[in-house]
Amino acid sequence: MDNNNIATQQEGTQQAIGEVQQADQGQQRTGMTQYTEKLFTQTDVDRIVGNRLARMKQDLETSDIYRRERDEARRELEQYKNNAFLKEKGVPEQYLDYVSFKASQGMDDTTSFQQAAESFLKGNPSFINKGKGYKVVSTGSPDGGHGNSGAGDEAIRMAMGLKG
Repeated sequence: MDNNNIATQQEGTQQAIGEVQQADQGQQRTGMTQYTEKLFTQTDVDRIVGNRLARMKQDLETSDIYRRERDEARRELEQYKNNAFLKEKGVPEQYLDYVSFKASQGMDDTTSFQQAAESFLKGNPSFINKGKGYKVVSTGSPDGGHGNSGAGDEAIRMAMGLKG
């Protein structure tokens, strides 16, 4: 609240206190007191209003914290669901973030993440792993990549002075 609202509340409170005091004086003059009311000083009213404003501010800050935590949890859950969907479609772990990013760019009010992901993967099938999860790479040499196929063994043996 700003200072104008606080000042308005204080003026209203002072006016109410004044009316209660006038009514109390009127009852004393007539000798008719129905009940006794507690009167507050301006310091008491200021303290009460200040405490109430502090509680309201704290409640507002607490609700903002809860709202942020809730929104973060929702985003994490959506990301988890989206990654699970992409894994089902065969996207390897190393491409999940990229494909998820590209699919989210294709989303709009009428296109869900799943539709956007399927559309992206249809246009980019290289991000789909259709095999067993690994790729066999060959060095091209028949001995398994050691670099010599036995043809140079004699020359090496002779150079080292070995027989055989």
